[in-house]
Amino acid sequence: TSFNPRDVPGPFDQETVDSIEFGYKATFERGRLNAAVFYNKIDDMQREINLPGPIGVIQLVRNTAEATIKGIEIDATFSLTDNLVALASVGITDAGYDKVLYDLNGDGVINGADKALDLPRAAPVTYTLGLNHDLRLGGWGTMSSRISYAYRDESAYTDNNLGILDEQKQIDARIDFHSASGHWIFWVYGRNLPNRVL
Repeated sequence: TSFNPRDVPGPFDQETVDSIEFGYKATFERGRLNAAVFYNKIDDMQREINLPGPIGVIQLVRNTAEATIKGIEIDATFSLTDNLVALASVGITDAGYDKVLYDLNGDGVINGADKALDLPRAAPVTYTLGLNHDLRLGGWGTMSSRISYAYRDESAYTDNNLGILDEQKQIDARIDFHSASGHWIFWVYGRNLPNRVL
């Protein structure tokens, strides 16, 4: 896309969102469950557009599209034993353009190719699995151990979909020690233990 004198900072319309959400929460003897389904209708979506200019990148805010984002989110905890708790969450998102108002892919026309693009940062599937363990150390205090695995689907990073966020798989772990007196807390933690590039 080349610079066009008409692509200069200027007024833009207010973005509006109609949002509907239904949720469910329950507590059981050994855990809890939360679930929600959501539906968002976005009109006059405001996006920051980056265009090459005569001396660098030009950033413009434009009303680019109308879109619908819907999905479901569930999270739960369950006590496997008195000291060991399992945690899990999952999110499923269906996002797409209903109408495109701007040349998102930069081919000079607004058409079905723009509408077929993915919305940025709308990963279709995300989930997390984890375990928390608490251990009493007599008169010394308490040690808490946590480990979690998180997954995030591949998603677009930019409006033109030339930038992509790769799928992410991350393992984190942490150990906390709380002294019996409550005066001392020590912890050791590791993020992204497989050392994958995120």
